[in-house]
Amino acid sequence: MLCYRHAPEPALGVCRYCGRGLCMQCVRDPATGLACSEECEQRLIRYDVMLINAETGYRTARRGNVVSALFPALLGALLLYFGLTEFSDFHAVAAMGALLIAFGAAIGWRQRRLARQWK
Repeated sequence: MLCYRHAPEPALGVCRYCGRGLCMQCVRDPATGLACSEECEQRLIRYDVMLINAETGYRTARRGNVVSALFPALLGALLLYFGLTEFSDFHAVAAMGALLIAFGAAIGWRQRRLARQWK
């Protein structure tokens, strides 16, 4: 591969942003990787900041997912308890509790599968 600016010069690396070949004269070496210009260097820095923000948001969202799975399950357990203890027969309250427990379990199972895919 040849340098994109100095065609007879062999490329020593490629710009991490645009993929152009770079010779020794063209190389800019920011902390994020090789860049061919100030513009590509700034875009690489913004790209790395976006990745850090996305990882932080993902971790925060995972904490919220635990609550979204536990809340219906706990509410269902409470309804099931009251439905079975307060009423002698299997009542609609107990049925709703059982459905909420199943719904909470399904949410938890789905979120666990998604979390494994993202690792």
